[in-house]
Amino acid sequence: MSNIPHAVIALAETLERRWKQYLHSGSFDAFVEFTLSLNGLTEQLDRLQLPGLVRACQELENVALALFGSDNTHPISQEDSSCIQKQLGTILRELHRHETPAVANRHSDEPETGGDTWNRPRDVLIVSRQGHPWTASLTEQLTFFGFRPREMRWDSEPQHDESPLSVVFVPDREGLPYSSEAVATVKRLRASFQTSYFYCLSVPSILESIVLLQRAGADACVPVGDKVSDVLSRILDLVQAKEHTVPRVLVVEDSATAVAHIRRSLSQHGIDSRAIGDPRFLLEAAADYRPDVILMDMYMPFCTGVEVTRALRQIPEYQSVPVIYLSSETDIAQQVEALRLGGDQFLTKPVNPIVLAAVVKTKIERYRDMMRSGRHDSLTGLLNHTAAKNKLEMLVKGAEPAGLLSVAMIDIDRFKSVNDTWGHPVGDQVIRSLAWLLRGRLRSTDLIGRYGGEEFLVALPNADIEQASQLLNRIREDFSILPHAHAQGTLRATFSCGVASIPDFTTASTLVEAADNALLEAKRNGRNRIVAAVP
Repeated sequence: MSNIPHAVIALAETLERRWKQYLHSGSFDAFVEFTLSLNGLTEQLDRLQLPGLVRACQELENVALALFGSDNTHPISQEDSSCIQKQLGTILRELHRHETPAVANRHSDEPETGGDTWNRPRDVLIVSRQGHPWTASLTEQLTFFGFRPREMRWDSEPQHDESPLSVVFVPDREGLPYSSEAVATVKRLRASFQTSYFYCLSVPSILESIVLLQRAGADACVPVGDKVSDVLSRILDLVQAKEHTVPRVLVVEDSATAVAHIRRSLSQHGIDSRAIGDPRFLLEAAADYRPDVILMDMYMPFCTGVEVTRALRQIPEYQSVPVIYLSSETDIAQQVEALRLGGDQFLTKPVNPIVLAAVVKTKIERYRDMMRSGRHDSLTGLLNHTAAKNKLEMLVKGAEPAGLLSVAMIDIDRFKSVNDTWGHPVGDQVIRSLAWLLRGRLRSTDLIGRYGGEEFLVALPNADIEQASQLLNRIREDFSILPHAHAQGTLRATFSCGVASIPDFTTASTLVEAADNALLEAKRNGRNRIVAAVP
């Protein structure tokens, strides 16, 4: 079941209200407000990873942008209004179908408390022929990592109305293009499960085959040769919380009118902004505000935007921050020169507010992806050592003064012998399997980091040391029976763990030290066990 948060339902109601206002007034301004609301809703649904609804919103957005025009092209025709009304009605019905009284969304940024909030099954529908070997392997591994797999034959009808987290299509003939009947099945299920993520396995690298599956509703075409474990990793990505910090844009513009227009356009898309009129204060403003993007006017008092950007690029801290030029300059040679000297994009005034927001959001997403890649471990996708420690500092501050937080240090037992006996690729798979098990069993609000080598750091907000120990012990038991394949068969591994918690230890460093000491005690006492730190 994909639950839609109330805040998103409120956005949809605002969108519907603005459409009705446009139908009543027929004014261009009302149509702009409707289009802006639609763009904002699309972005929120994309954050929730609801690809079917995102696709429907994007199609409607394309229709609206094609009719954007100007004052003298509105109101639009009755035929165009009916088309928008029909598409909007489909989106709203699907949203309300998944609305829930409580915000119990799997991507919630709020900590989950009360009851067994860990290890809640998440449905995955596997479409395959009966007896296909991949089905059994996927079912076993998905169950192990905290999901609830269901099976369905290609020619059957789904037995549940609720949308699963994802749908995985296993073709009968590996490496060959999907048949027309299989493509039709993908399309049929997409109509039923608009909020699910669709994976088509073993798709050959043939453009026509990929395009046909995408048209039918596939979100990911997994190439021939990818293993079941690769698919599992992709599904685990769906339940990880994304960082939803508000985007920040620094506007360097000396025109108060232009600033007001820009900031209003950005705010309607949930983008925060700050403006300065004098470029000489840019470095101070950037250091204080930490922008994700800088919107730079080309011609200002004292200097040009190009000169400011060239100076900005001399400072290592700002070498990668995207700079978007805003100017009435239409000389192509001048624009190319401006980009060559440090800019990332050139927008000509007056800027369409939809285009401005789209360019800004795209630049921010790519900039944050680049920054994010420097904070995550390439083997497991978890936070790396430095990022995990920084996140722990934040969690400790958030738990003060009377909150609960438990920290665990986990280390795979006798890992060196795994590498020495079976080779480093098998050792890497053991590390990945533990990372996936932690990701599958813990909450999206929990911290999971690869601390180094075969050692992991875990932090559990709102959990005392007893709760944390019980949870991690269940994971320890499951990991000990998880088979890891190698050339001669399978092996099994175990881990030891030390746990410490607030209020016994009150700082990030003392929590890590106490958990690490408890881990050493677990190793000394025979390994494959959990030890709680004593203050």
